[in-house]
Amino acid sequence: MLDRREEIYNHFHASQACQQYFFDPAHEAEYVAYYNSMYLLLDSTESLWLHRREGFSRDPHHAYLELWGIFQAVIIQQDSIAEIHHAITGAELDTKPLAAWNEVRHLRNVCAGHPSRRNRPKTLPLTRTFMGRMFGCYDSFKYEQWAQGTGTTHPEVNLGVMFDAHAREAEALLSKILAVMRKRWP
Repeated sequence: MLDRREEIYNHFHASQACQQYFFDPAHEAEYVAYYNSMYLLLDSTESLWLHRREGFSRDPHHAYLELWGIFQAVIIQQDSIAEIHHAITGAELDTKPLAAWNEVRHLRNVCAGHPSRRNRPKTLPLTRTFMGRMFGCYDSFKYEQWAQGTGTTHPEVNLGVMFDAHAREAEALLSKILAVMRKRWP
């Protein structure tokens, strides 16, 4: 992901046509979306990469907070890619076909969205999710979820595999964005 982001960044700075477009006051909002999102993508990706390499803290209190930060950093990545896509292509990013993207987002919403009481959308049963301080690690993340009508389950997720699949999808999206950028602004 970082390599594709760097290629986009470099193309922006190497293309006079690209800079001319974005520095036109009529495209200020697009430029700000691009600029902010490029740095948010860099910061979140580097932080996630470093944390993945080092793993969770041995202190369960710190690890608990780290997990929320990891979930949020992945959402920041996603939002940044969507904004970069919009700024470069002029179109909203269709995330429906992105299985890993949606899987990560769903898990984040289940565990970190409103875990004490999630009742939206109304078409889904009321759920309550709990994750103790000893939730696991990247290889084996466990949580408890109660759903109205079905009772309590204890899902186990391999976060590492999930995040790797997400990173592959994100990199492919960035490659597509770069291709559009090169075509639009040689």
